[in-house]
Amino acid sequence: MVQTEQQPSHRIALSFSNDDFIPSELQLALLEDLNIRLFEISDPSVASNLTDSRYRFLIDAGPEFSVPGVLAPQIGELTAGVLTRIEEFRRQTGDRIAAISIFRYPFETYGDFSQLASVFADSLGEEFSDPLYYHSAFPASDVLPDGFNFTSKRAEPGQNLQIVFPVIHVKPTENQYETYRLLNDIFSDLEQREESITILPARWFFNQIEQRSELRFLFGDFTSGKTITFPLPEQPEPQPYMNWSVLLLLLIWGSYALHFRYQPIYSQSMTRYFTNHAFFVDDVMENRLRNILPGIILLTQHALLTGLFVFACTEVLISSLGLEVIRHYFQPFMFFQSTTLSLFLSAVFVAVLLQTVSVIWIYVSNKKLNSVSQVLNLYSWPLHLNLFVVTFLVVFNRVGFNEIWTLILGSLFMLIWFFSYNIAAIDSSRFLEKGRGIFLTITVGVHVCLVMGILIYLFFTPSVLEPIIFAIEVP
Repeated sequence: MVQTEQQPSHRIALSFSNDDFIPSELQLALLEDLNIRLFEISDPSVASNLTDSRYRFLIDAGPEFSVPGVLAPQIGELTAGVLTRIEEFRRQTGDRIAAISIFRYPFETYGDFSQLASVFADSLGEEFSDPLYYHSAFPASDVLPDGFNFTSKRAEPGQNLQIVFPVIHVKPTENQYETYRLLNDIFSDLEQREESITILPARWFFNQIEQRSELRFLFGDFTSGKTITFPLPEQPEPQPYMNWSVLLLLLIWGSYALHFRYQPIYSQSMTRYFTNHAFFVDDVMENRLRNILPGIILLTQHALLTGLFVFACTEVLISSLGLEVIRHYFQPFMFFQSTTLSLFLSAVFVAVLLQTVSVIWIYVSNKKLNSVSQVLNLYSWPLHLNLFVVTFLVVFNRVGFNEIWTLILGSLFMLIWFFSYNIAAIDSSRFLEKGRGIFLTITVGVHVCLVMGILIYLFFTPSVLEPIIFAIEVP
């Protein structure tokens, strides 16, 4: 535990990390009355506003969202960067550093993180004597690598904290009722400990005291060692919730209904594809289905289904902090401020690209094909099955079900897409009188090899695989 002179056993620290908030003189005077002299900062310049010699600092100097597979080859580079940052902090704070965080929300429960974290701590040098800690996003984890003194556990409203740790940082939300209920739980459990540090965002702390002046006395009582209970604000009414996945699903179903209604050949072809497949392929071979529009519409609908599939999986599997992990590691795909919207549009774009390449590749490889519409008709019809897969996924998400079903439905979605291309290639090979083996090799064979290669690449590329697993596992 961080020790500072003449501080209460249960302390409150204010965090200025990743925030440009600057306290006023009046607010600093209030801190004197509340006996708050410990601050967390991530920008050295913030210390110039906190000049009292009795102030101490928790330094947030480490990288965000480290995963073992990326951390291992970068330890030397990260060490140099962290040491440089710490020197900048020392120039501003002097000897007022209480402890230094060299990780912010690492994937501590995965692989050999503890060993790598210890190596990272040792790499800072034997002369490095400041206490080390890191910000932990896993409140249930009891990991503490060698070389570290403690961890600062993340706590946010709605989270089920079974154990309250001696150092904990709170992430308030707009729901003040849930936030203060969390604080009551934390402060109540901390009474059983001899000492503790509760880190609160500085901007939020001062805003709350301005809105509810009686809070200053309660916070003062807490730092004086007294038992307190915050009066809970009125619980807010549930805000209207726009369920975008359901809305988009209804729009896609509506587009299928319109297509069915205004394209007579659509309903005939769909029935024929699934009930009399050989007859359907004969129709395509004899060029009876010449209209290119149904195929384009179906592939467009499937691209939207792919985006919805990714959106729905994200809703179920990934928390708000997990979305930050995704944004951190896959920044090129983040077109908008909203990570989920960016993932949706990225999935639509990738689907359009892959479907276009698939159609062109089959068409160019088979010289007996007379028009692109033939490939579109062979390739697009089995993708109808994914409409039902995504529908089940969205509906089940609403009623609540085990997350394993999300993985099962996701695998089924990808298999249907995978086999749609291969079946289309096999069907189109019937147009060829000779060279069928070569055609299947450069279509089905290449496709299978590419997919297997991508899967192997993902499996052995920690910078892609580990962030995805991290985003799914982080609370």
